[in-house]
Amino acid sequence: MELRHIFFLIPLLAACYEYEPVRTTSSPIGQPVRLTLTDAGSVNLAAEIGPSVEAVGGKLLDDSGNAYLVALSESRKRNGIEMDWRGEQVSISKSLVADIRQRQFSRTRTGFLSAGLVTALVLLERSFWGSGGVFGSGPPGGGTGPK
Repeated sequence: MELRHIFFLIPLLAACYEYEPVRTTSSPIGQPVRLTLTDAGSVNLAAEIGPSVEAVGGKLLDDSGNAYLVALSESRKRNGIEMDWRGEQVSISKSLVADIRQRQFSRTRTGFLSAGLVTALVLLERSFWGSGGVFGSGPPGGGTGPK
């Protein structure tokens, strides 16, 4: 396999995810989730996660019935600023949560991304390695080169 053909394997590494509402009666314990906080949640949790946080994301560790225990990986403030976390555990009362969503693999987004990458790679290959390209198979003019 030529080196240039390895580039066509790149789309296989691409995968897109999205957060979708939890649709099962059981909690997605052990899975990545995003919790959107209520206004009261933002105020009540300010001492633990910072002021004006509208949503937090991370791995759901437990669902006790009254609260979610989350190992945080990210948070987003109301002004759009995002912060990374290192797995700090926070217990969040369910009364402070407006919405819980689970991270899911998106076939549609992944398909579009892969198709776009393949198209871009085909165009690049044709531009640089195809006939008449910068690295074409022969010298310009179709001759055999210097003698």
